[in-house]
Amino acid sequence: MSRSIISLSQRGLSLLLLCLIWQLLALRMEPFILPGPLDTLRASIAYLGEGDFYYAVCRTLLKLVVGMLGVLLVGGGLGLVIGLRPRWKPYVEPVIDMMQSVPPIAWLGIAIIWFGLTDMPSIFIIVLSTIPVLFTNLYEGFLDIDAKLIRMAQVFNVPRRKVLLQIVLPSLSSYLRAGMITSAGLGWKLAVMAELLTSSQGIGGLLSEARTNLDTGKVFALALFMALFWNIIKWLMTGIFRNKARGVAHSNK
Repeated sequence: MSRSIISLSQRGLSLLLLCLIWQLLALRMEPFILPGPLDTLRASIAYLGEGDFYYAVCRTLLKLVVGMLGVLLVGGGLGLVIGLRPRWKPYVEPVIDMMQSVPPIAWLGIAIIWFGLTDMPSIFIIVLSTIPVLFTNLYEGFLDIDAKLIRMAQVFNVPRRKVLLQIVLPSLSSYLRAGMITSAGLGWKLAVMAELLTSSQGIGGLLSEARTNLDTGKVFALALFMALFWNIIKWLMTGIFRNKARGVAHSNK
């Protein structure tokens, strides 16, 4: 309990110091260039009274959820398959390297040509840009699995299904959690970036509108909302994976 209080106090002090520096810089600049914390707070409160804001948030979150499901199916599936069958890695690695080396903005250009100015470009770049993150995490997790446990299971003729469920998957849980949270963080930013560049509906669309109207206060307000929403998403994902890990540990007893 005391550690939590100390941690919250440290974070609060850090945010307070950041706001102080922000206010001092804002006093030296025009509001058009750098609005102060109070101006940004007013813009944030104004957004909370608009129905379009909640609709935009839901659209961006939906794209993130759909994209992450694709990443889990493709990236997670590939990570499991290559982990169980390492001899197939040379066939998959060049594709993963290509996906990792091409900038998301290039994938976005291709997606706009293929799908037009719709929601699909956002989902497309989330999937293609974050699959390598989850794949690499899971494959590294396989390398860290205790080989003695696998050999012991083979010696005692333990069925492969039990090896997978009771040895492999529990050993990969922390790598899966880290990979999914990192992928979701990247995907969240990519979804907004794609919306901004395609002017599609979502938080990025609101950013595009605020930029066009030269309303810097709204731009800062949306940036604060994005940071807040991401911290909520991260907290929820961490809680889900923690509960899953407890459930797996309980079922293995």
